[in-house]
Amino acid sequence: MRRLPFVLAAALTATSLLPDPALAKSGRSGESAAATRAPAKPVAGKATKGKATLYELQSGGGNCSYPSPPADNLYVALSPREYAAAAACGGYLNVTGPKGTVQVKVVDQCPECPAGYIDLSRTAFARVADPGKGTAAVSYRPVGNPRVGRPLSFRVKEGSSRWWLALLVIDHGNPLASVEVKAVGGAWRKLARADYNYWIAQSGAGQGPFAVRVTDTRGHRVTANGVRLAPAVIQRTTTKMY
Repeated sequence: MRRLPFVLAAALTATSLLPDPALAKSGRSGESAAATRAPAKPVAGKATKGKATLYELQSGGGNCSYPSPPADNLYVALSPREYAAAAACGGYLNVTGPKGTVQVKVVDQCPECPAGYIDLSRTAFARVADPGKGTAAVSYRPVGNPRVGRPLSFRVKEGSSRWWLALLVIDHGNPLASVEVKAVGGAWRKLARADYNYWIAQSGAGQGPFAVRVTDTRGHRVTANGVRLAPAVIQRTTTKMY
């Protein structure tokens, strides 16, 4: 479905959360707009000042491939630069606007947004500004070690087999730095992240079950055991990142 743009104010010079990525596609429905002014280089330790608009996911959990939106419906889509080919997926931002602050999960990409523009769920936007206005000046910053409250879950993508494996990691809190798998009796094998947020072993990793070692961008590293080669099944564990 086409996005219905609002008429926005002039674009804002902004910083980015992550390096330049390859562009990924996103199926979206909602109201937002974008401007084209180039962002400034990031300034460490400072919040990004920019604009927020609002939208609703059509289905699923956005470009990050999560099976569904967060239960509280508090989520955000980032510009391609800040989405960073899925490197931002699963992380959280604190967003502050005229009405207050809300914590949102990164689940999607806003292909037409420049860095500094974010697309909030309608529920999240209402926490920081008047939804009737459609756009608001905001500031936002990453949340370190957000409280997730759930252990890790995994989803093996449809089409996976002993010869090709794609694995989604759910409920990790901080953005992820690496994912590795090891079959029984084998060695650790590092997976490559796709821009739709699955971690891929192009030549497969065997029949499983697998041990999965997950490392986040803040240095937390945990291992979950017994992950099965079971496509399209959400596999819940008792392992938490921190």
